[in-house]
Amino acid sequence: MTSIRSRKYLRMTLNERIQHFILLLSFIVLVITGFALKFPEALWVSGFRSLFGENAFEMRGDVHRVASVFLIGVSVYHLFYISFTKRGKEFIRDMWIRKSDYTLLKDTINYYRGKKEEKPKLGRFSYIEKLEYFAVYWGNFVMLITGVILWFENIFLPLISNVGMDIASAIHFYEAILASLSILFWHFYFVIYNPDVYPMNKAWITGYITRHQMETEHPLWLEEIEKDEMISDTENGKTDDNTEKADTVKKDEVKKDLSEDRNKKV
Repeated sequence: MTSIRSRKYLRMTLNERIQHFILLLSFIVLVITGFALKFPEALWVSGFRSLFGENAFEMRGDVHRVASVFLIGVSVYHLFYISFTKRGKEFIRDMWIRKSDYTLLKDTINYYRGKKEEKPKLGRFSYIEKLEYFAVYWGNFVMLITGVILWFENIFLPLISNVGMDIASAIHFYEAILASLSILFWHFYFVIYNPDVYPMNKAWITGYITRHQMETEHPLWLEEIEKDEMISDTENGKTDDNTEKADTVKKDEVKKDLSEDRNKKV
């Protein structure tokens, strides 16, 4: 029988991992090709130019647009996923920002300041992951609008003039910087350099996280899973080793009933 300490918990399904991989790959390609346009004289851009020849600039534009199509496609699919699938609806329900997230943030700050003895327990998604998630969609929306304007310049130029095109270009550029820094210094820290998951949280590859990660990062979620399993096992009447916790609950209930009977007799 598998030890409870070695048990792993499903964090991302294959469908979700594929979505994440497409998002990751398209984002990296967009960053490289986008900044190559903005900084054509940079040393690393010169390396690409020497590798691909005189057509490197045109190729960069084509690759950038293809990557943007993949990014838009996976974003639209994700909207469909969270709207029409059971797993997706559960995902967005747990991901939705609530007032309790503000309390958790405040309690976490107080914990690290030494004003709170116990670290707050987090559920399936922490307030950090929720902020990241909605920031990605906000960023995608901004990049989509400004990117389409810049892509179809001949259509939008007569409508918004050169000033409008310059504004769209500036927003597109600075949002790209913000998104890149956010991924490099925020997301990568929590996925790679966070001491609780170092050298890397492998959920985006394997789909599973360890019990240690559940206990340190998502203790409330772990409690919910074990509670649901205990209720399910109790309802099914299982009595094997895998339902030891359910048996314990039953014994406690029997003891409680006996105690109540004694009190009635007294």
